[in-house]
Amino acid sequence: MASSSAPHVSKYDVFLSFRGEDTRKTIVSHLYAALESRGIVTFKDDKRLEIGDHISDELRRALDGSSFAIVVLSENYATSRWCLLELQLIMELMKEGRLEVFPIFYGVDPSVVRHQLGSFALEKYQGRPQMADKVLRWREALNLVANLSGVDSRNCVDEAIMVGEIARDISRRVTLLHKIDSGNIVGMEAHMEGLSHLLDLESDEVLMVGVWGMGGIGKTSIVKCLYDHLSPKFPAHSFTENIKSSVSKDSGHDLKHLQKELLCNILCDDIRLWSVEAGCQEIKKRLGNQRVFLVLDGVDKVGQVHALAKEKNWFGPGSRIIITTRDMGLLNTCGVEIVYEVKCLDDKDSLEMFKQIAFEGGSPPSDGFDKLSIRASRLAHGLPSAIQAHALFLRGRKATPEEWEESLGALESSLDENIMEILKISYEGLPKPHQNVFLHMVCLFNGDTLQRITSLLHGPIPQSSLWIRVLAEKSLIKISTNGCVIMHKLVEQMGREIIHDDMSLARKFLRDPIEIRDALGGEQTECLSLHTCEMTCVFSMEASVVGRMHNLKFLKVYKHVDYIESKLQLIPEQPFLPRSLRLFHWDAFPLRALPSGSDPCFLVELNLRYSDLETLWSGTPMLKSLKRLDVTGSKYLKQLPDLSSITSLEELILEHCTRLEGIPECIGKRSSLKKLKLSYCGGRLRSALRFFLRKSTRQQHIGLEFPDAKVKMDALINITIGGDISFEFCSKFKGYAEYVSFNSEQQIPVLSTMSLQQAPWVMSECNRFNSLSIMRFSHKENGESFSFDSFPDFPDLKELTLVNLNIRKIPFGICYLELLEKLDLSGNDFENLPEAMNSLSRLNTLCLRNCCRLKELPELPQVQSLTLSNCRNLRSLVKLFDTSRLGRFSLLELSLENCNSVKPLSDQLGYFTKLTYLDLSSHDFERLPSSIRDLTSLVTLCLNNCKKLISLEELPLSLQFLDANGCDSLEADSVEYSKELPNKEVQPRKDCFQDSEMPSYVLKNQATRSGRNIRLPKITPSLMFVGIPLCMTLVAILVIFLLRVFN
Repeated sequence: MASSSAPHVSKYDVFLSFRGEDTRKTIVSHLYAALESRGIVTFKDDKRLEIGDHISDELRRALDGSSFAIVVLSENYATSRWCLLELQLIMELMKEGRLEVFPIFYGVDPSVVRHQLGSFALEKYQGRPQMADKVLRWREALNLVANLSGVDSRNCVDEAIMVGEIARDISRRVTLLHKIDSGNIVGMEAHMEGLSHLLDLESDEVLMVGVWGMGGIGKTSIVKCLYDHLSPKFPAHSFTENIKSSVSKDSGHDLKHLQKELLCNILCDDIRLWSVEAGCQEIKKRLGNQRVFLVLDGVDKVGQVHALAKEKNWFGPGSRIIITTRDMGLLNTCGVEIVYEVKCLDDKDSLEMFKQIAFEGGSPPSDGFDKLSIRASRLAHGLPSAIQAHALFLRGRKATPEEWEESLGALESSLDENIMEILKISYEGLPKPHQNVFLHMVCLFNGDTLQRITSLLHGPIPQSSLWIRVLAEKSLIKISTNGCVIMHKLVEQMGREIIHDDMSLARKFLRDPIEIRDALGGEQTECLSLHTCEMTCVFSMEASVVGRMHNLKFLKVYKHVDYIESKLQLIPEQPFLPRSLRLFHWDAFPLRALPSGSDPCFLVELNLRYSDLETLWSGTPMLKSLKRLDVTGSKYLKQLPDLSSITSLEELILEHCTRLEGIPECIGKRSSLKKLKLSYCGGRLRSALRFFLRKSTRQQHIGLEFPDAKVKMDALINITIGGDISFEFCSKFKGYAEYVSFNSEQQIPVLSTMSLQQAPWVMSECNRFNSLSIMRFSHKENGESFSFDSFPDFPDLKELTLVNLNIRKIPFGICYLELLEKLDLSGNDFENLPEAMNSLSRLNTLCLRNCCRLKELPELPQVQSLTLSNCRNLRSLVKLFDTSRLGRFSLLELSLENCNSVKPLSDQLGYFTKLTYLDLSSHDFERLPSSIRDLTSLVTLCLNNCKKLISLEELPLSLQFLDANGCDSLEADSVEYSKELPNKEVQPRKDCFQDSEMPSYVLKNQATRSGRNIRLPKITPSLMFVGIPLCMTLVAILVIFLLRVFN
């Protein structure tokens, strides 16, 4: 059935088509009254004059503005030419999908209508050639209406009952026909596109599709719009809303009711069911041959799906079953393989939705509301139901910024009650063990890695890993691709309020500084988490009080790194740490050493970042469970104690411990160690740390040689070292570095038979790395060269960073890194790269910033992002005169800042037709290269500090974003209206060419690129702003405006 592309606005719900002299004072009058009493807007022509061969414009408009047509086919209906013309138009609108039709055979046999017998024979029009075409269309219309499902009055005992049943059925159908205006619902168009793709309506396969997301995210609104758009395309359709609220724990009776409702909606028949099993059989029997569109909304139990749509074969070919739920595990159990995840709105859509509701589709009453609107919309963190609640709350306040400011303070301090109830449903549906894990996540672990959380919870909650995944399935948390567990801010706030409102939970989980002060020392406390930045007054705490909290398992005292001195004062006493403790995290720990006498044998993590420690402890405490030790930034720490009793240590973090003299020899006995991070400062008193690779018969091994420590280690996965490093790989790859990092995905054991004759060292197999970084912090022209005569065999390497090492030649061996995806060789002194690098098929990102001696590049058609900033001697990007290579290149992003030797630039750029980002800053051209006009995908163009640039004529039509600071020669009259630029909203865009990821102390020494982003505004014709000084821009605009006025 075709559907109209134009929007159909209905003025009437129902249009009544009838033969006046037959039915006006009988069934039609009764039916009209029944429909009107149900609030159904009905058109009935009481004054029609059946004259002429055309329907009046008034009736045509009424019919075109109706959603539904009821055709009362009485004995003399077909004797009226007017009725036949009306029927013809009705059936044409039905075929176009603009009208639903319901026939009433009033004292007439449907077969008589179908075959045009008796009064429907159209005999009086026979033999009239001028009527032949009309009669043919009338016969087609009569045949079509006779085949529709309707009511035969001859089968009815009581006409009043019949009219009542018709009115009820029409009321139900009209309700379903009322369209939802989804065009104004923020983000709905994208949801419709995503779901339509998954539903694949052209396929005859029966598909079950899950719509999954957290509470309040808009799943029901999405499927209502979807049902509104797609249900007319299915002969059988039903929408069952909020199933979880319709089914009690004793669900047998409620499930039968849902089954009856489903069958009644589709079949319009009151079917009696004696059991749920009988209902399943009836659904399969009645709907097995029908093409059904079924929505099951708000499902939270598997039994609900099994009662209504357990198997695909219950429904006919081409059927679609949509299930909305918060529970991914439920979808998996029910065999639903296609799942559409509903995500929170981004900041832009959140703000748009907030303004749409708060200002009722209008604009803020004054500028003072703009910042308040942004603040209010961000409070919801992208959750649509919360955005709506906040917008409605603020819409009810007085329209003054001061009133809004006060109201926002209230919203920030507590969660809206309705949102609380929506989110709380997911929590209350959890078993007690799952609720316990959830509350631990709320208090301690939001944003941490799954591995860390499970290791800390494993003792008190043995199945914690499984329970955490269940929380993710229930939409209470998300587990990111890099293994981080993230909880929505409003879900976290909901969890905190649950704790606050329950006295027993409030004693178990302490967070509030005042509550901690009052309850400190209690036996019931298992978790103590204190943010010292939130403390309003000084609080002195005796260490022995913590020692008396015998059930305390998690102690976390944290602060912002750059915050003022903590208001928490610790009075040292013994014992300090209870035996039950698993996490001891105390930022800026104030004592010089941990008090002796503590023996927390279950301790898994000791985190004392930026502490005042000089040594950790005296003696040898039994820390057999300790896996992570982090003393980052402990500037007074001089040495580590004996760690020989720590047999499970996996991570040792010693970054920025500037006075640390060495690593104890016992570290080498820790075969469990997987991660080592340290900062090593050599200087005049100590020699550099020696980091080298040795090659045995079959394997390569890393060695770390410390001047003051005798260490030998069996296995390492991740190493990060900053400071003074003497680096050597196989004697042909060596030099001085300030930062070294490598990591492997899996632990690779080392052969115990490996033997080296050098002094103390640490070793690990390294040829299975997936990333390797060797850097100096700053680039120096003609600096000490890092020798790079050959490249070790790293078959799994995906990312390689060799920055500011002044390497003079890149060896051919780099071409054997078949899995390499990202390569950064910035700040080196080579003149060219191996031609065979074009064989690295996975290489998509190449950074060659500050390679000042680089003259030419090999052909690299696979690279998508190429950074060549400050490559001053680079002459060419590709070899010209080979037009067969036009369009071969995949390059999307290209930075040529200060690359003035590339000639001819216009011809070179012409090869990269797919570019979306181009940086030509610090060039000396006066006009843009002409080939830029042909870059039809270019979105962003940077022209900063092009001092000689005077014209901006050659700009592609696709351009949306221009950055042109410091273009001193760009005259004011070049800022002009451009009729060819597209009229579109320009979105902010992040810089594509960011420095390689490295610690903050590395980035502080790196040159950073800054610039002002200029948007091409939404004006017709479009006005292009460039980043010349603001005063010049304003003057130029004023001049243009005055010139246009006077002209």
